Amino acid sequence: MRRFQQIRDWSPGYINVCPQHVEIMAECTACGTVKEFDRRMLPASLQHALIKEIEMRLKCVCGAKAARLMFGHMVDGDAQ
Repeated sequence: MRRFQQIRDWSPGYINVCPQHVEIMAECTACGTVKEFDRRMLPASLQHALIKEIEMRLKCVCGAKAARLMFGHMVDGDAQ
């Protein structure tokens, strides 16, 4: 089973400088829902935005605007 391995204490600052091979997950800090974030779905006005600006605009299915973007890689379940 594959799972997400977060890169701790790392943020590229701007979404456009995040390497394409880095996976992005969005976590709702209100309800705990975690979903894959597809940077290709961002509107053109946010293609060069700060990560914090994007997080403020994300809305969870629970209705909260309390998202945090996490950066990392998908790894096999037995990898540490």
